[in-house]
Amino acid sequence: MKRVESLVIKSLVFLATANLDFVIAQAQNAPQPVAQFGEKTNNSTHNFPNAPQEFVVCTGWHALCSASYDCKMNGDKADCDCLRVNEPHIVETASIQDTAVKHLTQAQCTTRHPCDADQAPVCKAIKYGQYEVDNVTYDWVSTFSYRGWCSLLQVKPKACDPSAAGYAGDLYWAVCDGAPCTENQNPSNLNKPLSCQCRVENARITPFLGTNGSCTGDNGGIMSSSPLWTWDFQNNRYRIPLPGMEYVQSACAPLESDPLPPR
Repeated sequence: MKRVESLVIKSLVFLATANLDFVIAQAQNAPQPVAQFGEKTNNSTHNFPNAPQEFVVCTGWHALCSASYDCKMNGDKADCDCLRVNEPHIVETASIQDTAVKHLTQAQCTTRHPCDADQAPVCKAIKYGQYEVDNVTYDWVSTFSYRGWCSLLQVKPKACDPSAAGYAGDLYWAVCDGAPCTENQNPSNLNKPLSCQCRVENARITPFLGTNGSCTGDNGGIMSSSPLWTWDFQNNRYRIPLPGMEYVQSACAPLESDPLPPR
């Protein structure tokens, strides 16, 4: 069974890498992005022959902040209550906050020699609690995985751009990719026992996706999200090449035949 799971994960990583140029080319039609999952530029890594791999796949425990809609701002950070999940997950290498681990990962995992599942140094750091930020070692790290993806699609992300006419929503949002997290011994929500220290983005500079059906966080807080340019509203999917996304997208679709194209 483990061999089958390994083969499936390897296939997803291979397919995502093979389609990297195509998906990034689509993203270039979007508004100018900024440097990581919350700050990315259009100088895509495919322009360089041996650039760092944009995303690596790991397995095991991690923090998941996809459903964090009430993050509390704390200076230039936001404290987000997040899920504790044990499943394959995706790490954006540019968002790794452990400087040493980031350098090792980007040097070892490249477009010419991509890392397979769990081969990236960051996977080991997350798995064994060796992720260090500002001289503090953390047992938990916020990354991306597909838990609850189908229910999130049903809500349908909303464009949150303060420059749009009649905009009503938050002016700040949280970016939790690569954020360090700790156990909350007395969580207000037992389903979210982790507290992650996420970066805060200004929506006037980087518009974002409203993932809760609105552009306003819950209970006076702000939401954890991603830049507006990353979402393809026409096809209801991310523009960025997240490994395995096409399979998860199909799993969320109704069990029915697709109409044939006009002849």
